Amino acid sequence: MGRVGAGGTARAAAAGSLLLLLLLLARPPPAAAGNSKESEAGLVSEHFSQAPQKLSFYSWYGSARLFHFRVPPDTVLLQWLLHVSQGGPSCSDVEITVHFRSGAPPVINPLGTSFPDNTGSHASFHVRTLLSTMLLGNTSVNVSHPAPGDWFLAAHLPPASQKIQVKGFLPTCAYIFQPDMLVTRAVEVSILEPDVPLPQTPLSYPSYLKACRPWSVTFHQLIQNVPNQTYTSAVQPSQSAGRGSRVDSGPFCLLSYPVLREDTDVVSVHFQPLNGAFVLVHSSMPSVMQLRLDTGMDSGGSFIVVLRTNKTEVTNGTLVAACVTAASPFLSFNASLNCTTAFFQGYPMSLSASSHMANLIIPYPETDNWYLSLQLVCPESPEDCEQAVVRVETILYLVPCLNDCGPYGQCLLLRRYGYLYAGCSCKAGWQGWSCTDNSTAQTVAQQRAAALLLTLSNLMFLAPIAISLHRSFLVEASVYFYTMFFSTFYHACDQPGEAVLCILNYDTLQYCDFLGSGASTWVTILCMARLKTILKQVLLVLGTLVIAMSLQMDRRGIWNLMGPCVFAFVIMASMWMYRCGHRRQCYPTSWQRWVFYLLPGISMASVGIAMYTSMMTSDNYYYTHSIWHILLAGSAACLLPPREEKAGSWTCLQKFPCHYQICRNDRDELYAVT
Repeated sequence: MGRVGAGGTARAAAAGSLLLLLLLLARPPPAAAGNSKESEAGLVSEHFSQAPQKLSFYSWYGSARLFHFRVPPDTVLLQWLLHVSQGGPSCSDVEITVHFRSGAPPVINPLGTSFPDNTGSHASFHVRTLLSTMLLGNTSVNVSHPAPGDWFLAAHLPPASQKIQVKGFLPTCAYIFQPDMLVTRAVEVSILEPDVPLPQTPLSYPSYLKACRPWSVTFHQLIQNVPNQTYTSAVQPSQSAGRGSRVDSGPFCLLSYPVLREDTDVVSVHFQPLNGAFVLVHSSMPSVMQLRLDTGMDSGGSFIVVLRTNKTEVTNGTLVAACVTAASPFLSFNASLNCTTAFFQGYPMSLSASSHMANLIIPYPETDNWYLSLQLVCPESPEDCEQAVVRVETILYLVPCLNDCGPYGQCLLLRRYGYLYAGCSCKAGWQGWSCTDNSTAQTVAQQRAAALLLTLSNLMFLAPIAISLHRSFLVEASVYFYTMFFSTFYHACDQPGEAVLCILNYDTLQYCDFLGSGASTWVTILCMARLKTILKQVLLVLGTLVIAMSLQMDRRGIWNLMGPCVFAFVIMASMWMYRCGHRRQCYPTSWQRWVFYLLPGISMASVGIAMYTSMMTSDNYYYTHSIWHILLAGSAACLLPPREEKAGSWTCLQKFPCHYQICRNDRDELYAVT
């Protein structure tokens, strides 16, 4: 056991005096009046900027636009300049919210939803400004003597409406946001050392001094490496950064446990004490574990702390107090249990006779060295804890999302340049940071009803399949069957909770569903055009390939899907106009065809398009989209042309002993009469 020397108290007192001198001298710098005055004061200015991003209305954390900056050391003034611009029609005077946080992305809650139980987080600083105000002039935010290292900004528009917007169907307003960071940092900084005089000459501008940093001498320098896995070291209370400590109370001991850090995946870390999962907790000294979350890539997940003990370990009247802090450990359990240090407001935890397990969830932990401190306390009778020792099992790990966002959410990994962070996208009305808020959630019966409607409504495609087979449109029947199959299983896989059924990867099913919808429309319109067989087959293949390519470029873009279909409609209209001019009468010639087939088919297609583009919301999606399936299939069944009555039947040209036949179709569809 090492012990601090007898001069430790004197050095601590001297350090306290120097810190007081630092507070008197290090005041916020005056506004820069020019480069010459900054040079005289030993200050330099630097400017940092990032590429602008288009803001979105907030629905989940992925809707916010994240910006990542690094503040240099010895910065005395940090100034944020917030730029915004707009483009496009129908721009409104919306409110723009910008959140600021040091060390990790801001933990925000614009929707006012609940967090999971035992979640600990500190509210980030934010500003709300109207678009019109920001357009008049740049909005600025000043921070004096900011913490060096990572700083994050998250910007977003107000909460999104429930209406489902079809991308590219109508022009929308684009709100562009770009922050700039201006820093003023000191280049001439004198270091204050204990018991070392530092002469100073009064000047017309302030002098800047950096006292000895406490976190550089508390845990790293005073704890010596010894062969044992568990060891003790003496630490002065003044250097432990506990606000309840007294400088003249003398040294005391702490029990330190080395920890193995194991990186298992992206934003996934597991911490394991080298001597096993159990930590011995005493009443005479705190037990401390150092958890390194300082790589710069650990702040984008959720830090989970679980403490457990046996029922026989903790008796009545005893309490295992624990604190999770960053930058420095909490060591003043005898004075206070508020887990507050000079650098961080920690998160308290406890184990007692009535509660043998404690959980803590910290979303987006700050980039720093974290500490878990534990000590046995007896508030009612301290003598009961003198000889007691409690074994506490610790489970410490970092994951992208808590419980992978649960059964009603999807954990998505987001990226801003090289920085990775995770967020939960919720389904079925569930909300919250980890999709645990069920205040607006669908019931199990509603989920099953939605799944049945979205899947069984695709059976309506049996009608165009049967009609196509009856009229010898084999290619069209194959496309309709493809659409029915993949739309059914895509919507079965798109459901949350118990109603989900995935036969393939979700992304694959979604792509096949979108491809089938576009191809069904394409082949239906080409079939109505009555082209020659060879030309029709070529256009069927080329159109399907173009649709597949456009969906790969942008799956949500409406015109990437509708563009080829509009081209097919132009081909059909041209062929109909050609026949009208060639025959000197309207085409199709039968009024029954118009009244009982074409007009109903066109009406169903028009209603379906209107519903798809302007009527769907998050609440009515499961039945409006089901109606869309029925209207799409019904319109295809009505719009398919009849079989050519004057065309000859399929005649066989050659027969083989194995009963295979090569057939020829002599129909000329260009001049068929209906």
